[in-house]
Amino acid sequence: MLRTYRFAIFITLISTLIFQFSPSLSESFRPQSPLKQEFVEAQVVSIISSNLAPDARVPSIKTGKQIFTATILEGQQQGKTVEVSNPLSRQHNVLVEEGDHFIMMVRETVNGDVYWAYNHKRSTAIYWMCLAFLLLLLSFGRKEGLNSVVSLYFTAALIVGVLIPSIFAGWNPVLITIALMGLKIVVNFILVSGYNKKSFCAMAGTLLGVIAAGIMAQVFGEFANLSGIYLDKGEDVIYLATQPIQIRWLMFVAIMVSALGAVMDVAISIASAYNELRAADPKLSPKQLMQSSMNIGRDIMGTMTNTLILAFAGSSLTTIMMVWGLDMPLTQFLNTPVIALSIIHALAGSVGIVLTIPITAWLARYMLNSDELPQSTQSVSAAEQSVL
Repeated sequence: MLRTYRFAIFITLISTLIFQFSPSLSESFRPQSPLKQEFVEAQVVSIISSNLAPDARVPSIKTGKQIFTATILEGQQQGKTVEVSNPLSRQHNVLVEEGDHFIMMVRETVNGDVYWAYNHKRSTAIYWMCLAFLLLLLSFGRKEGLNSVVSLYFTAALIVGVLIPSIFAGWNPVLITIALMGLKIVVNFILVSGYNKKSFCAMAGTLLGVIAAGIMAQVFGEFANLSGIYLDKGEDVIYLATQPIQIRWLMFVAIMVSALGAVMDVAISIASAYNELRAADPKLSPKQLMQSSMNIGRDIMGTMTNTLILAFAGSSLTTIMMVWGLDMPLTQFLNTPVIALSIIHALAGSVGIVLTIPITAWLARYMLNSDELPQSTQSVSAAEQSVL
């Protein structure tokens, strides 16, 4: 059994090592905050005063001011009971009651420590949701589900532990992203589909597809006078960096990361379709197999491009609502940086999906046609001979 899962165990160990050593290795170019503060869990002891009223526009939200005492449950001041002044607005609305757990910010200033109700404690809900997701994935997926979890863990390690520190270190984002996403693609397909020609075909198709998407985003982004600085928090990142970062290329990085999942789905679908068609009818020529795979790909294309565009639309929902509410003219709408950036990203990702289909089908024609038939065909042939 250990032998069956040895690659998954190896990838898990590698990911854990990345998370373990990345913070210390990247300390020299990690942005340093001038503020001395910590975020700790605290519990409300008693409400001293509460001057609250329903918001005029959003009655479900109460605004005003609370004053309460709370006990710090962790950190350097664990066990200390402090008084907290808690102003409530629409944007910052941490309304608490006696006994509630919340996240407190403790900031050290020249006038003494400041205690602030930073946010509700949301981590418990997230942990339970993650547990539910893992249980469902492992229950229905079993070995494949476990491999999917390992693949997600590896992806997080590459992005958080390698990609982001590398960008802050001033490395070329394009080269490091291609290398890391290539490594992610290889590991993912070996975990999910095994070490075989079908996986190799899907790997190559995925990498070429996401690179095409990244190039489209970068080329047309620059054509539209856009750069990574227009990404969400793009300007803030400049001030965080301890040295100049190549923010111009962050559009390429963003689209490669965001489109990777959809492109992987398309690539493995085309490679699997080609392989299964060849197994079902060995008499089909490579040209016929490629054409059939392309026909299947056209059906996938319609849903996957919609999936990607709707994902970008969902992430920009409130912006779209603002546009509608302001009755913004089309000229103003299309030329707004955040809108133009979202459209280019959605279209670039869709282009990556569209190109992945013929690329993978073409690669399958040359990579999956060998003298040896797939296992399923050999089994069918053996069964036919026994019947005869």
